Amino acid sequence: DQRGVIGNPNPRMIDKAVRQAMSMAIDRPLLVEIGYGDAGSVTCNVLPAPQIYASTANDGCSEQDIEGAKALLEEAGWVDSDGDGVREKDGEKLSILYQTSTNAVRQDFQALIKQWWAEIGIETELKNIDASVFFGGDPGSPDTFQKNFADVEMFANNFDGTDPEAYMANWACDQAPQPDNQWQGNNMMRFCSEEYDALIAEMAGTGDIEERARLAKAMNDMLMQEYVIIPLVYRGRVSARSNDLGGVIINSWDSELWNAADWYRAD
Repeated sequence: DQRGVIGNPNPRMIDKAVRQAMSMAIDRPLLVEIGYGDAGSVTCNVLPAPQIYASTANDGCSEQDIEGAKALLEEAGWVDSDGDGVREKDGEKLSILYQTSTNAVRQDFQALIKQWWAEIGIETELKNIDASVFFGGDPGSPDTFQKNFADVEMFANNFDGTDPEAYMANWACDQAPQPDNQWQGNNMMRFCSEEYDALIAEMAGTGDIEERARLAKAMNDMLMQEYVIIPLVYRGRVSARSNDLGGVIINSWDSELWNAADWYRAD
């Protein structure tokens, strides 16, 4: 079984036009509205914050473009030659498996995205997996998100703190889960680029904050413009405190308790 092994690419997902069309077909503002409301916002980046690191080069993803997605697939040779509503190329049907963990919001997202992909000629089978299995990391299970034995999988990801160096290094070649590392690692997309790895190394040796921001944006843009990741929603976090508790300063990048030593009882 060579699924998920670098050097054995997915015959459908290897085509950048397919990945790009899938992104173009998604109505992200609607996903935010039904899934998160004011607690979420559209993002076109895998690195949406802090602001100094947020690229503006990919903002076009915020607008759904069904017709543009269809045209892109046609130009790439994916056509519905038999009239069944599903495109094919060189005998390969554009039929995919889309998996995620069992979660009401994620199943709503799956249903909508399946519908949008159907509109552009992509047939989608949906699969949801218990979160304890999906995120469990058992090397013997075929259903972990590390193995990613589907065409597309959906999960949430971000980082603690304010510096994205370690987070962006997740997509290094050597971070891809493989049989020889017991399917451990954070590069579930199996993205592998010498240029990207060089940017990781350069950032590790760079101290200037502006230069670090440039490198982080370059890495983000490479991932986004290759469409190996399709970002959907930048989720917010809701925190509450008692009216008579003073000194609370919410920190988006740490626990609400980070400055508990400074709290006091307000009059």
